[in-house]
Amino acid sequence: MTTITSLNRTTTTPAMPAMPAAGGASASPAGGVAASPATVVSIGAATPALSANTALLWENRTRSGSAALMAQNIANQPLAGRLKGLGGELLKQIAYDGADFSQSVQLAPEGAQANTYDMLVAPSQVSRHGMGDNQFALDITTRSGVKVTLKLDAGDNSIAVEAKADGELTETERKALGKLSDAFQKAIDGLTEDPPHIDLAGLTQFDSGALASVDLKGQVKLNAKDTQTLAFHADSTQRTLSFNGPAGSASIGVDLSEPRTWGGKAQQATALKNYLDQVEQAGVRGRGNRDMIGMFKDAFTGMNADYGTPPAASPMSIALTDQDHAMTTGLADFNASFSQTEVQSNPMRPSEKDTFAYDLSQKTSISGTSQLDRGISQQQQAHLKARYHAPVKEGARLALDLTKESQNYKYITIDDSASSTTDIGYDKGVLAKATLETQAHQSMRVLQYTLGKLQSDHTTPSGRSVKRDLLDTLEPERAGLPRLSDAERAQVLAKLNQQIFLQSDPGLIPA
Repeated sequence: MTTITSLNRTTTTPAMPAMPAAGGASASPAGGVAASPATVVSIGAATPALSANTALLWENRTRSGSAALMAQNIANQPLAGRLKGLGGELLKQIAYDGADFSQSVQLAPEGAQANTYDMLVAPSQVSRHGMGDNQFALDITTRSGVKVTLKLDAGDNSIAVEAKADGELTETERKALGKLSDAFQKAIDGLTEDPPHIDLAGLTQFDSGALASVDLKGQVKLNAKDTQTLAFHADSTQRTLSFNGPAGSASIGVDLSEPRTWGGKAQQATALKNYLDQVEQAGVRGRGNRDMIGMFKDAFTGMNADYGTPPAASPMSIALTDQDHAMTTGLADFNASFSQTEVQSNPMRPSEKDTFAYDLSQKTSISGTSQLDRGISQQQQAHLKARYHAPVKEGARLALDLTKESQNYKYITIDDSASSTTDIGYDKGVLAKATLETQAHQSMRVLQYTLGKLQSDHTTPSGRSVKRDLLDTLEPERAGLPRLSDAERAQVLAKLNQQIFLQSDPGLIPA
């Protein structure tokens, strides 16, 4: 099998099957885009699974590792796998070769002969750019202002890719692009899986010294009527994500503009687990869609992956101490929400819809004029609203239809909220305030029907709100107790940090 070494690259990649030039024209060098018409080609040894008589139509005769993968994927992959490996390879190609690249391929009409020249067509007739059911676009802006754009799309009988940069890339920028190749491919693979999942953690880990921003947009055809979409953005101050599909929609925004509030890796991992536990508990209580909850948890985890190294703080800025960090989660502030698609599961009462909506947020503020006169406050909030049908007896099967005999069920409405607020302040270097307020309120309304007639309507509310003054906890000498040793203080701060997180169940909030 023939191999080609791309410009500036030390590895070899399988060549695209040989493409005979029409009218004696020679093939373009690797990385260039030929202006001559496409040609019917046989797949040859590169993809032995394809019949020797299968014909492919190409946009141009440019050879590359990406083109070889296109030939392999169109021969051996279903629609969901048509872009397998292509995103990563295309990003490497522009990172290492630096030349713009455009190529599309499609299966030739039935009956076309693979080893003849009778299917010459103009590139405009072969081009399938932007016409596939599955489409991805990656835009990366470098620190020097160069914009790199990659586009990939795949249909039932075609694949198209395009890569271009609107300026000259430095060696540092090329390396930074190349390091994102695996992350780009993981994002593509995740969204094209069944069921789809969100894998963006790698794309958040770009080299901020070389790259200014990363944007990804994708859409994937799941079946004849459903499409999953995604839009992601990351730069040095924020990360945003939205996605929408048959299971529901979600939105996540992470604020990276206040790195002084970030905690250590262990503290962040603890906080992330707590937030994910809150999402899981809400999903169980509100009977949320498991696929949607899984996608949201994957996305939330990826968006709060390593924030990178915080920039050096100004000598005059307020810094947080270990005591201050104990009163906060250590995660960057965020707003996150998701809702599942409404379902009408009772045909006799279409107004009774099964719904689920959950939002989660964190907001931190630093105030004061100096290190000696500073204040830090943080609020965490969560809200769940859900409605669903359930059998009268736990474990029974619910089968609602238009008959009265099927109309034995409960219709349940959930409305819950929770918050946790911490506040710590100093006056002339002396601890003046330290409070923790935790609230949780739950409401469950149950309508019970027998043979379609309402038998009972019962609402169960519960709630608890506790505000604690922590001055004596942090400084026991105020109450006449011995001053804490360094080891004792570390234990107190660790225990306090475990207590600041959200608690959605009122019964679990300590007095």
